[in-house]
Amino acid sequence: MSQDVVVNIIAALLTLMVLSRVAGDNPLFRIAQYLFVGTSLGLAFVVAYHQVLRPAALALLNGSTPAVWLYGVPFLLGALLLPRITGDQRLSWLANIPLALIFGVGGALAIGGAIIGTLLPQIRDTARPLTGGTGEIVGVVVLVVGTVLTLASFYYTAPPESRSGRIIRGAATIGHWLIMIAFGFFFAGALQSYLSALVDRVNFVLATVRSLLGV
Repeated sequence: MSQDVVVNIIAALLTLMVLSRVAGDNPLFRIAQYLFVGTSLGLAFVVAYHQVLRPAALALLNGSTPAVWLYGVPFLLGALLLPRITGDQRLSWLANIPLALIFGVGGALAIGGAIIGTLLPQIRDTARPLTGGTGEIVGVVVLVVGTVLTLASFYYTAPPESRSGRIIRGAATIGHWLIMIAFGFFFAGALQSYLSALVDRVNFVLATVRSLLGV
């Protein structure tokens, strides 16, 4: 029996073990889950050691000034996380320094990515001139109106009994429906991807079984 056949058999068995979750929680699914988590963590540790920790340690041992700043500072920040393991309250506050940097930089990157990748393109699309064919003009108008109605769903400062408040409330109702339609499209796309993956794995299992039976 060749190595490829053995690998396919193991992959097919693991696929069936994962699909057994449909019948409820069971030991087979737990075994596949633990194998996946353990293998992922082991691979992540090996990659981090060979591509991050080991090159950084060798660069620090060489003693060059750029390497000290490039790798020494991250090593120092990582070492500040270790007092949290001891549980000693006198030193655990040191871990707040790298954690604050992580959350601060992560939040800044997330906000910057949302503004540059989502908000600004949306603003540019809603500010396009009404040029081109009828279809393009209708598309621009629908995009602008849909954007305004959706934003009205998040406007809560207008008094509900005033005229402007009633107008905004009516626009917000339409905006809520537009949001639900958009979420429906997203969910349908995700479900289609999951079904495609499911069909692919089922076909793989059937192909493996047919190859073993010689059909």
